Amino acid sequence: MKIGKALLVGGVLAPLLSLAVSSPVLANGVGDLYVAGSAGVLEVHVKTSTVVSTIPVVPAPQSLVFSPDGRTLFASSTTAKILPVDIATLDVQSPITMPGPVSAVAFPSGQILVASMPTRATLGFAVTQGGAVTESAALPGPGNLLVSDRREPRVAVAEAGGSWVEVVDPATSTMKKTTVSGQIVGLAIDRDRGGVLVATQNPNSLIRVDLTSLANTWTVALGAVPTAVAAMAATTVVSTGTSLFSVDGKKTVQFATTREPAIVLTSSDEGSVLHVAESTGVEVFDSKGALQRTLELKDDRAAVAMAAVPRGSSLFLGQGPGTSGPPADAGSTGHTLATQPPPPTSTIVDAAQGLMGSPPVQGAAIVGAVILAACWFFIRWYDARAARRA
Repeated sequence: MKIGKALLVGGVLAPLLSLAVSSPVLANGVGDLYVAGSAGVLEVHVKTSTVVSTIPVVPAPQSLVFSPDGRTLFASSTTAKILPVDIATLDVQSPITMPGPVSAVAFPSGQILVASMPTRATLGFAVTQGGAVTESAALPGPGNLLVSDRREPRVAVAEAGGSWVEVVDPATSTMKKTTVSGQIVGLAIDRDRGGVLVATQNPNSLIRVDLTSLANTWTVALGAVPTAVAAMAATTVVSTGTSLFSVDGKKTVQFATTREPAIVLTSSDEGSVLHVAESTGVEVFDSKGALQRTLELKDDRAAVAMAAVPRGSSLFLGQGPGTSGPPADAGSTGHTLATQPPPPTSTIVDAAQGLMGSPPVQGAAIVGAVILAACWFFIRWYDARAARRA
């Protein structure tokens, strides 16, 4: 028996056998922002300003949210059905049916998906692992504003134009109500800091409400009517038309200017990137307000809702301003985002690095090494035995 040939055969078969035994399912691993539009759900890779895939959803989706582990994206339209999308395959799964038409979806930490049903003035709770669907007690009014954060077990719901905010714990079905001064136009969870940010008009202000005590911890006056609010890692950003302001709980500071009035603000999971949806695209800003990318999305691709993958933005490494769309501000040139490594991307090098670093491949390498070692010992024993017989 030729040792070289045997080792060669073993080297080829070992990884294949171990991979076949492990039966891995590799995630899609490309998109880091998902956009709802009339065309369906767009999978966007922000660093390359590329729409990677389009997932058809009918009727057109109006709200998106990820499960805390990032494996499933949930899309709702104006019906009672919520569509789960498997991110590994981009396949639409069997729908979850709520008691009434859904206007928005949220997914806090845990296993319970939450949906607002304004026509019923209630919330729907769906246990994603067990499939049970229940309904909350009545809200003070139609709760058409609903927000969550994957780090926080509670959600906040309010009525656009109303003054009440309800804090709800889906795990215990407890509901606590508070009121604010002004008419509510937007909500955002204050990331992992235990608060909800409430944007109002008449008066124009941003208010932070503690999720436990329901106390108004601070109120900052705004110079114009706010349209949306988002919490980043280091600051809160509120939009008023084409102006974005950073709010620290005491004052407002100009953050950036958008090319069109902002419709929706969504922070990346790690909080260093802000996505601003407008009528003809999405502008992407870093934590200092420097424009990094412009994603041209209009007509049936125009964004009505966005959801960032719970693993962070592909702009983690900091590539400076993007080449698509108008040039960024001069101050953004060469700016680096100081955060963790990015998720896998569509480039060959990044894909190879992601594949070699994945648990199934690492497991295959270990099993392959064991098989090769066993082959080597067997060959040594076989040759020694043959030599003694000779």
